[in-house]
Amino acid sequence: MSRLGFNKSVVYHGETCLGELDVIPVGDKQFRFPNNEIRIHHISPISERCSPLSVLLTISSSSVRCKLESFSSNVKQELLALHASCFYDLKTAVVVIGDEEVHLVAMGSKFQRFPCFWCFVVPAQLYTACLGMLNMRCLSIVFDLDETLIVANTMRSFEDRIDVLTGWIGQESDPVRVAGMTSELKRYVEDRALLKHYAENDAVTDNGQTYEVKMEEVPINAAGNERVVRPVIRLPEKNIVLTRINPEIRDTSVLVRLRPAWEDLRSYLIAKGRKRFEVYICTMAEREYALEMWRLLDPGTHLITPKQLLNRVVCVKSGARKSLLNVFKDGDCHPRMAMVIDDRLKVWEEKDQPRVHVVPAFTPYYAPQAETANAVPVLCVARNVACNVRAGFFKEFDENFIRRVSEHHYEDEVLNLPSAPDVCSYLMPEDASFVPNGNISVPMAEGMNASEVAHRLNQQDSRNADLKSDRSQPLVPSTSIYGPPSFRSAIPSDKPSLLGPIQAPDIWNKQRAGFYPPSHATASSFSAGFRPLVSEAKRDEAFLGYGVPKKNLPQVGQLSDVGVAHNQPYLNNKRGSADSGTLNSLQSSLSIEVLHEIAQRCGSKVEYRSVFSPNREWRFSYEVLFTGEKVGLGMGKTRKDAQEQAAENALQSLADKYVSYLISRSKPETKVLDTESENGFLWDSDSD
Repeated sequence: MSRLGFNKSVVYHGETCLGELDVIPVGDKQFRFPNNEIRIHHISPISERCSPLSVLLTISSSSVRCKLESFSSNVKQELLALHASCFYDLKTAVVVIGDEEVHLVAMGSKFQRFPCFWCFVVPAQLYTACLGMLNMRCLSIVFDLDETLIVANTMRSFEDRIDVLTGWIGQESDPVRVAGMTSELKRYVEDRALLKHYAENDAVTDNGQTYEVKMEEVPINAAGNERVVRPVIRLPEKNIVLTRINPEIRDTSVLVRLRPAWEDLRSYLIAKGRKRFEVYICTMAEREYALEMWRLLDPGTHLITPKQLLNRVVCVKSGARKSLLNVFKDGDCHPRMAMVIDDRLKVWEEKDQPRVHVVPAFTPYYAPQAETANAVPVLCVARNVACNVRAGFFKEFDENFIRRVSEHHYEDEVLNLPSAPDVCSYLMPEDASFVPNGNISVPMAEGMNASEVAHRLNQQDSRNADLKSDRSQPLVPSTSIYGPPSFRSAIPSDKPSLLGPIQAPDIWNKQRAGFYPPSHATASSFSAGFRPLVSEAKRDEAFLGYGVPKKNLPQVGQLSDVGVAHNQPYLNNKRGSADSGTLNSLQSSLSIEVLHEIAQRCGSKVEYRSVFSPNREWRFSYEVLFTGEKVGLGMGKTRKDAQEQAAENALQSLADKYVSYLISRSKPETKVLDTESENGFLWDSDSD
């Protein structure tokens, strides 16, 4: 033991003994090297501009673990040389312990006590990766695929959507709505015909011009080494690409619509051959499908190299939340240096949500004009957000953080170290009047049905595959007094899919209470505020994590953090409209209170989500989510009016659903108490 009871450890570089250093604890935490030996595994790369201390403060989850110095007057020259080399060349000495690295940072001393080091512990490889990024002024950006960058459909999914729209049109009496849905149906029919022609003939005709397939070699597939060549047709003027997931099976042909302005965003990320962002993909889609969709988006492999591809396309199992720690599991980046582009927020771990820039869902069939509704396209807005985040992060890093870090010496208290910049500090939501930072909700999700392509991939004989849908039973519409028909597939399948493993492949297997038919003002107009009947993978994403314990429920008058401020006293707010104080106003306020009371009693959660309003007169529009399911929609001239109307509609929808359930479950001949749970309610079929 050394003086003051500190642990004395022998320092080795390889097999060479460099001398001894005393391990001095920081605070009340003790840190010991294995066998009291500091075995240096390697020396970190030389930094071009960032001091090792600034890098480690940015990427380390904890502060200094311990300090090292020598109290001996006879310090070996090898230790002094190590300290000088690390200090002047901006390097660290690295000790590897398991899957972690202990970095010895050479510090300057106020009292010329050399050699002296501060020690940090980080995951293996993280320091080297982040050092390179910080020197290059580069951050990380993580993209979702479906409904964020692309919408993909097969023949089967096109036919499903055409069936649904045909059923809705047959039950709709409003000619304006019929015209809107007919226009949407026309877009689906046109793309289905295009896909059918490609699948049958390896060619398509568009505007009188014929396009033949071009064989594109896939640099790497999910297996990692098998060579694959796919027949591809690109129609850049329409942002359409046609490809075949399994080149041997024609029924795996897919029509992919790329989101407008993707080229602008991609060009910014790698402008002039210099990467501004390291790119990653995190999706709930099946791996082979995800790799092909990304290849279509980045055909030149400029954003992700072939060697990086398998590690950077991360596929999350359905039902699990996305996590930046999972995306960077190989020590590629620290979450503090990363941002996310996704059309859904709640699918991410709560700690990662402040780093997510939410874009409106891409809806090229339901609302094709949504991408051009503003002067700046959605992905150009995302590009501007990324640009501002990067500029803000490195302005703080260069002008303030590095300077403040350089002022610290070995003897200083570690509690006074400056806080490193964080991407979430510069990720500000866009002005709602510019582009809504949330989903425009559509009556049904766009994109392929999750189960079908995997089914095609499992077929052994592909040469004579029939392009027609092989659905065993048709989708049968059922009516509801609160909305359009819902569709239920008679025989669910549990096969894995290209969009991830699911329990029920049919996207229409659950009727949404409180769901109203879309109001199409014109052929190209769209209505926001309607929660989509999402596909399985997206539905799992959309409704994940809404249930909370009762003690965490918001009190009456509190809203969720999705688009609405907390602690808004509904019952005490004064209306700006002429009906202030009327009975209707009181009833509306009571509706909100009753809805929250129901949620509390059921151990569920009510959320009010601001959505785009298609009516200029009614500026505000809110939808109500009950345990993650949309149960009501309201619009008004003020936020309060819209919220109150949404609450009234939600109560009406829940009441109707409850009554319908009682009717379906009632059995007059038996008086057996039948209690089930659905959406937080305990249903008792024989109770009043």
